Amino acid sequence: MKIALVGNWPPPHGGIAVHVAGLARALRQRGARVRVLDIGEGDHAGPELVRARGPAAFGAALAQAAVEGWLLHVHTNGANVKSWLVALSAGRARRPFGPRGVLTIHSGHCPPWLAAAADRRLLARAACAGYGKVVAVSEAIAAGLAGAGVPRRVLTVLSPFSPSLAEPGAPPPELAAIRARHAPLYCAALAPGPTYGEDLLVPAFEQVRAGAPRAGLVVFGPGTRAGLAARRGASAGIHALGELEHPAAVATVRGCDVFVRPSRTDGDSVSVREALALGRVVVASDVGHRPPGCLLFPSGDVAALAALLAEAGRSPAPRAGVAPLRDPVDDLWAIYAALQGGPPLPSGGRVGARAPTL
Repeated sequence: MKIALVGNWPPPHGGIAVHVAGLARALRQRGARVRVLDIGEGDHAGPELVRARGPAAFGAALAQAAVEGWLLHVHTNGANVKSWLVALSAGRARRPFGPRGVLTIHSGHCPPWLAAAADRRLLARAACAGYGKVVAVSEAIAAGLAGAGVPRRVLTVLSPFSPSLAEPGAPPPELAAIRARHAPLYCAALAPGPTYGEDLLVPAFEQVRAGAPRAGLVVFGPGTRAGLAARRGASAGIHALGELEHPAAVATVRGCDVFVRPSRTDGDSVSVREALALGRVVVASDVGHRPPGCLLFPSGDVAALAALLAEAGRSPAPRAGVAPLRDPVDDLWAIYAALQGGPPLPSGGRVGARAPTL
């Protein structure tokens, strides 16, 4: 089986880039040959990693993949014109009578973006027509695509999280000292902009700390060393670790008591599912898809977030990890096999090396 993944490659370490890197690793563990067409920011280089940023490089990479018979799997947010133009181009990149590829839409911003204008829905419908299967990471995204005219028969909903996508590693060196100073210790993955809710999390945490002076908050992700949390500083119990490689981010979540996802918009957050699988208490906004086990607050409500953080912090004992009944990577393999005529997985699931455990 030959799969060409189209999407961002880390760094930056977050979102679609982390998912693409983890999926590439998991598919190789199952015996597939995998190439990645990197349309992200870094112009990275590596084995079977093709620089494809910009129209000329992207067109050349698509043409080469088509000539060589790769099945394309495109990963994009679905929430702007550029995203859908990428999908439209890749959906036409195949040999005559060759199999149609797979498109995954990741962003919770997609449904409202599509609903805002008829020409957006027309573009999305045209792009999706080039694929044999369109994967939405949540039911809300699938409904938005169906509302845009994408046939239900090509749509499927699969979680972007799989235990085999996680790569545990060593925690940041400073985490041990932070852990020793604080109880409870909260953590959150953030990024610039209002979507991720840093402006909600910081004042909510400050309310918690007023009643629990030993409480601490660790934030990580692009921009966090210069963001609001960093400006409040360690004197307020807040520690900004900056951007972490994914294995270190997983280890950071494992080293804290409560994981917080205060985002205003979401699809199906991988970080939330990772935290649940690690047995952490999860406090999250009530947007997108939240799996069972999360403590939910109304999106944008600082007072409600503060109350739930305080509640979670009073009994932060780890719980049993929450794992999916079936690995979504195995479901993807079945989709690839149906489209490409490749081999099915054995009844036992994964092929080759054992996947890492959390």
